[in-house]
Amino acid sequence: MGKQWFAIKTKPRKEFFAKTNFENQNFTVFLPSTVRITRHARKVKEVLSPLFPGYLFLHLSPSEQNWVTISSTFGAVGPVRFGNYYPPVPDWFIENLKARADENGIIQVGMKEKYGFTTGDRVKLEGPNQTIIEGILKAIDGKDRAIILVEMLKRQVVAKVPLSKLRAA
Repeated sequence: MGKQWFAIKTKPRKEFFAKTNFENQNFTVFLPSTVRITRHARKVKEVLSPLFPGYLFLHLSPSEQNWVTISSTFGAVGPVRFGNYYPPVPDWFIENLKARADENGIIQVGMKEKYGFTTGDRVKLEGPNQTIIEGILKAIDGKDRAIILVEMLKRQVVAKVPLSKLRAA
């Protein structure tokens, strides 16, 4: 029997650490990643994060399926299993993920996952002096601007605003 893919549970926020440790042991590792928007203390950053938080995949031959070694790797909890059964992940699933990745190995996700809102959602715009204006997201215009529909003086007005100033309502 040839190599198969297996899902490995990692410790919280230790996926990249576990990946490095598995690679140091010469395992074939696949950690599908995406870019997410994070906001903290009025700063907006794009952060590389796992597509499946808490999991990565190992490509193992039957002789490499040493579950004790895998479970004791720093950053890992152990393989996904049901009793004594370790279900393999279908090859087509991994190949589809790899096909969606760009040249840097990053998989693009939808607006909802990336920003927390999508077209048609109610959003809040953080204005000057911490004022909040509510509107409806119409579209993303370029990399860092959004078009929203805001009600002002009983009329609906279209406004282009910085994407970093929007929050889900």
